[in-house]
Amino acid sequence: MSEKITLTLADSGQAEAGAGPALAPLNVGLRAALHAAVPANSGYKAAVANEADALSQTGVADSVRRPQLRGNVTAGGIRETGNGSNTTTTGASGGISLAQLVYDGGESKASVNGATAMALAARADRQVRANEITAEAARAWIDVWQFSARNSLLHACSSEMEMLLSQIERMASNGMIDRNALDSARRQIVDITLEKTRLQAGMSDARIRFKHYFGESPESLPRPDELVSLAQARTAAADWRQAPSLQRSAAEVLQAASALEAAKSALRPKARLQAGVTSPMKTTDSTDVSIGLMVDYTFGDGGRRRAQIDGAKARAEAAKAQLSDSQMTLEARVESALTQLALIESSMPLVREQIRLSGSESKTARSQITTGQSNLRQLVEAEIENYRARDRQIAMQAERQILLLSIAAMTGKLTEFLGLDSAVTH
Repeated sequence: MSEKITLTLADSGQAEAGAGPALAPLNVGLRAALHAAVPANSGYKAAVANEADALSQTGVADSVRRPQLRGNVTAGGIRETGNGSNTTTTGASGGISLAQLVYDGGESKASVNGATAMALAARADRQVRANEITAEAARAWIDVWQFSARNSLLHACSSEMEMLLSQIERMASNGMIDRNALDSARRQIVDITLEKTRLQAGMSDARIRFKHYFGESPESLPRPDELVSLAQARTAAADWRQAPSLQRSAAEVLQAASALEAAKSALRPKARLQAGVTSPMKTTDSTDVSIGLMVDYTFGDGGRRRAQIDGAKARAEAAKAQLSDSQMTLEARVESALTQLALIESSMPLVREQIRLSGSESKTARSQITTGQSNLRQLVEAEIENYRARDRQIAMQAERQILLLSIAAMTGKLTEFLGLDSAVTH
């Protein structure tokens, strides 16, 4: 079995490397790409298969309520010894029986209810996975865009700073400015240059995640359209109590309660109507026909049933506690995301104003250098401030979109907003 596990992992890895998901071209935009990527995702396919399995279990649980028809055939021989005789009879014997459950103490009802709850939990889990995968795939796309845009901005700013640094060095060598101004400018330029490593690391991570969901690893992407509006996110946040993740937890509470009822039913008798016909192997023996009501009850089992009931009670309490924790956690996450979103909404106008003011300051500093009203050090500071404000704006635009997506995904509304429900239902 260990060898089979190793071979299974190797085969799975080769299949993953050799054949990626069939996706739409990336130039069709993020929304269309998500419509192709989410249904093709392996994690989502697993959730669909788990849901199908759970749905089939409802039929299994309900089947015990229907008539049960069984048959058996034995071919061989019987050797009889005793009283000095030694007789061997060969041939075949068979029987057929029909049984109908009459009463089982509620076990079958509990089993059907438990299987139904399990199916509902699996359906909710599929919805959770669809929303999570959609949000993560969209986030990978947004991150590729933002790190590409910020890298391009950094490259342009670095080139501009290098030109300014060359001018400062010439002026310092000619004694036109103090060497301290040169050192200060160099330090500020080095500070923003060091950010290149951080941006490249973020870009590498984003491209890895992007390839996982979309099958490709692009260098850059156009800025994605807003997939979820602020109004939609607020509407979804207000309806957080109906999130699929909470529906899954609630279904698990019902499943645990049904398991407890099934455990309790073991303390009650069971009855079924049964009829049967048995044909003997010896032709001289008669065929037996039976019909009647069979009652079955266990008087002692060494405490097994009581232990099972205690365990089922503990699992039911754990499921209730998990539901309560899930509710509090989701509410806190939604409120936190809304708070961050409100902060970004209020900050973005200030960042735009900061860009305008720093840009104006840089323009003024450039024009005043020749008249001596300004110096290159002030120009460098203005340029760097403008760069940082523009970089912050790109990062905030990306974070805003990610927060909108996260709120919609946490509440289970993202696939609905994107029109993905029909694509991921079957």
